[in-house]
Amino acid sequence: MSALRRLDAPMGLRPGDHVCWTFVDAADFRAAVLPFLDEGRRLGEHLLLVGASRPELLRALAPLPGRDEMLASGQLEVRSTAEVYASGEQLSPAEQVAAYRSLVDAALARGRTGLRVAADVTPLVRGGDDGRTRLHVYEQLADALMGSVAMTALCLYEASLGAEVLGPVTLLHPDQHCGEEEPLAHLSGRGRALSLHGEVDVTQADGLVRALVDVARGTPGEVVLDLSDLRFLDVAGARALARAAQVLRAADVQLRLVRAPRTAVRCLGLFGLDGGETVPA
Repeated sequence: MSALRRLDAPMGLRPGDHVCWTFVDAADFRAAVLPFLDEGRRLGEHLLLVGASRPELLRALAPLPGRDEMLASGQLEVRSTAEVYASGEQLSPAEQVAAYRSLVDAALARGRTGLRVAADVTPLVRGGDDGRTRLHVYEQLADALMGSVAMTALCLYEASLGAEVLGPVTLLHPDQHCGEEEPLAHLSGRGRALSLHGEVDVTQADGLVRALVDVARGTPGEVVLDLSDLRFLDVAGARALARAAQVLRAADVQLRLVRAPRTAVRCLGLFGLDGGETVPA
């Protein structure tokens, strides 16, 4: 997992980088995918492009240097979103992460330097509330996976999905490109140990509630949220943490906040939240 950052171009990426990239149309999609995959080609990585239509993806890849040779040799694969992520009718987060781990192992066994995936994940948010929950859990597990395997991922989402959908998804990626918006926050970790990085204000509040509840609800008992990397928290952000704690409590999950910066403690206290042992601002 890399530090929270805004990407202006999908290049200069290495294993461990996990990117959320929004696109407007087919041309915008190609403009992101082609340099991303070409960089992986030059690095000797195994390349996987995932999207709704395999024929459309192949047409988008027409300008990619060595496209046909890589397809013939197997270095480049083009597969549908349904085939990769929902072959069993719905996304299974743990199974999907295990599948990617296996793909990384297979790529290394074939002499590649790693696995580079560009995936249009937009179809997975159209499966209703349950589908979005599964997607959030998957993105969190995938983010944790990046820190342990030779994998680089570009997760592509249509910008037209809007803030309600993109808010929590973006928060679950440390590398972000969402139009002209600056990246503010990232929720990392897995299981009982989570961390919140960056800045949380009113623009992030709703997305934080959804992301935090979805990734923590499946861990009964205590979940610890480390706030030591939080640079700014306003009243709306503190209210969001209080709402998340309330929802999780009803699901038998106790959310404990620790190492809150001194500048955040006052806002947390307004909602009866304890920031634990504080750290300097």
